[in-house]
Amino acid sequence: MNWMGFIFAAILCLYQYQVATGEGEEESLQEHNRLRSLHGCPALKLSASLSKGCAEYAQELAENEKFEHSDHQGKYGENLYYTSSDPKKCVQDWYDEIKDYDFNKPEFSAKTGHFTAVVWKSSTEMGHGQAKSKSGNTYVVARYTPAGNMAGQFEKNVPRVVGHSGAGINDVRIGLLASIFILMHILL
Repeated sequence: MNWMGFIFAAILCLYQYQVATGEGEEESLQEHNRLRSLHGCPALKLSASLSKGCAEYAQELAENEKFEHSDHQGKYGENLYYTSSDPKKCVQDWYDEIKDYDFNKPEFSAKTGHFTAVVWKSSTEMGHGQAKSKSGNTYVVARYTPAGNMAGQFEKNVPRVVGHSGAGINDVRIGLLASIFILMHILL
């Protein structure tokens, strides 16, 4: 095989799959930490080894066009995301599961597992990786250590929004809008 053909084939493979090692890591970390701060949870640190594993697994998902959790056997927590549009909104989409989380009955639910992994208080590190498939879909993998979503530990690891006693997140938004409306009425 001539060298030009080899180089062309290599570039074509990279174009088709776009392994995005490092792509989106900082944005993901910042968004995780912004949302965690709402709950008084400490900031996560980015782990190069977790991110490497995330990028490799995202590449595997993209190459095979499959969407399933890795066989991590509890070594870390894992969130997955699949989209044909902007992968930057994955962390917010995971967090938005808060609307279904019952802080009065803190436990695991398949409807809220992404949210609880994002804010899990005892997790200290995270990794992020993403890859684009040849069909144009993006696969995002986030991993957390120590792993979250552990039975019996939800009450201490999934705190309410700071300064929030018990109303749902929609109640907070409505209260905020009402306060803004009243303030505008007074000022105008």
